[in-house]
Amino acid sequence: MKITDSATTHLKKILERMGGSPVGIRFDGSVGSCRNSVPLLKPVFQKPDGFLEYKTDFITFFIPPEYETVFETATLDYETGLFSKGLHLTWPHREGGCPNCNQH
Repeated sequence: MKITDSATTHLKKILERMGGSPVGIRFDGSVGSCRNSVPLLKPVFQKPDGFLEYKTDFITFFIPPEYETVFETATLDYETGLFSKGLHLTWPHREGGCPNCNQH
């Protein structure tokens, strides 16, 4: 996964604000399509059953198995625009469909 500088800065701020000592962030899917989606993220204090670990240099994501190939090619960015502020996740559309859009 590629995490842009602006997303890295925002994620680090989120991690600083979290109470306790979370072991990572659980990815519960996203709202949108492969072209632009809002990730659903939740801090976790122990590894959730059935989730895969995806480690970066500063954070561990816990992802559902069906998103494993998505995370390998995804880009996480933080946008500051008037209508699209926040974290956004994009990935290349894949043959056979995407977990979000189910297009073939």
